[in-house]
Amino acid sequence: MKSFMEEYGIIIVAAIVIMIIVVAATPLGEGIRSGIQTAVEKLTTALGTTVSP
Repeated sequence: MKSFMEEYGIIIVAAIVIMIIVVAATPLGEGIRSGIQTAVEKLTTALGTTVSP
């Protein structure tokens, strides 16, 4: 597994970054981005209410 990541890790990371850029540039990317933002806001709110300082 280690040799696989050494061999193909950079290619996999580059492919993921390119896919994120392509999705962000399309109208579908807007929906995905708003969904992720909503999920992060809900998580932040939930963590903020359950964790007391």
